[in-house]
Amino acid sequence: MEPRGRTRWAIGGLLAGGIVVNFLDRTAISVASSSIADEFGLDLQQLGVVLSAFTWSYCLVQLPAGMLVDILGVSRLTRIASALWAVAGLLTAVAGGVGPIILARLLLGVAEGPSMVGASKATAAWFPVSERGMATALFDGATKLANMVSFPVLAFVMSEWGWRAGFLFSAAVSLLFTVVWWWGYRDPSEYRSLRPAEREFILRGGARDTDRGGLRQFRSALRSGRVWTVACGFACYGYTINIVLTWMPEFLQREFHVRLLQSGFYSMVPWAIATVAELAVGGWLVDRLIRRGRDPWVVRRTVLTCGLALGGTIGAAGSAGSPAVAVCWMSVSLAGLAIAAPVAWALPGLLAPPGAVGAVSGLMNFLNTAATAGGVLLTGWLAQMTGSFDAPFLFAVAVLAVGVALYWRALRPVPVREQDPARQLHKV
Repeated sequence: MEPRGRTRWAIGGLLAGGIVVNFLDRTAISVASSSIADEFGLDLQQLGVVLSAFTWSYCLVQLPAGMLVDILGVSRLTRIASALWAVAGLLTAVAGGVGPIILARLLLGVAEGPSMVGASKATAAWFPVSERGMATALFDGATKLANMVSFPVLAFVMSEWGWRAGFLFSAAVSLLFTVVWWWGYRDPSEYRSLRPAEREFILRGGARDTDRGGLRQFRSALRSGRVWTVACGFACYGYTINIVLTWMPEFLQREFHVRLLQSGFYSMVPWAIATVAELAVGGWLVDRLIRRGRDPWVVRRTVLTCGLALGGTIGAAGSAGSPAVAVCWMSVSLAGLAIAAPVAWALPGLLAPPGAVGAVSGLMNFLNTAATAGGVLLTGWLAQMTGSFDAPFLFAVAVLAVGVALYWRALRPVPVREQDPARQLHKV
């Protein structure tokens, strides 16, 4: 029976808000890329190093961040991390050279390391399995919403007051979120105002409250071939969506000579479409089909692989004849990737053994960000060597094809209940 309380959706909104702030901080460097390159005399390859600095440190902390989330809990770890987001933004704003900018981006990568794995674990703790699709779409859809909003907002701020002002703005927003998080987030077991009816609904539905673990649980996850297959598939998704995130403004400015503010508004369109697609299909529709009795793994595999296949339309953007056509292809591609994303992010909460949701999320996001860092550098190098973005976008299509094959294998139906993740984990 549906509970009267809606506290879990307020928590979902808070998680989504944190991800919006995260991606505002991350996106600032993409919007400022041309201005930074002009000020410090960087070519595309050198700019690629600056753009990828965040990703390298973010990648390296994923495994320890996943374990720390399992050991310390989401609440305490995020309180520390979110304060460091503001520090990193401030340091970027006052940087006097490329070296300090790179160091500030490395700090931001460390500070934001627990964000997505923490959101994944918190969603598993606060939401029953029957609502997991929409709940996951809420925090992952926030990544697309953030890109939709942050590109034009940061482009406006930087056009009016310079690129450093954009980082001051993101630092202020990060500090505000730190205060809200400190006041507003607790695990269900520690949330005193949570109504008993809603608490029972959450727990009976398969939520994983008070799910703590350590090194033993992490080793168990590492021994699972299914976890590794899922993690490699997610890396293929992350490779493509993050090169679009990082390089879209630069691509539009270099290929079609659009101005900074105009590129911000062009970039807004694909992310708006992706946000709607994720919530409507990857979230609402997946939950609805499963509640109506469709095989959960057939639904998830179909939505995930079809979404990745649709993401392959990014290959057409590099040879587009106008910015409008390029944006259309990017919109279709990002919509497909957005549909796949909440299914992928829900998998740790469904497959991980007890006490290892954070660890499995960390492993998955570690491979994702490693692929992203390599993709950002490779895209800059290929664009520099070939004189266009056609080759790097076509290479992304091949990467997505690998991802489709991996997920198709990993998510074949299994004859066990969803509430028994320890058994599902080793069914490969």
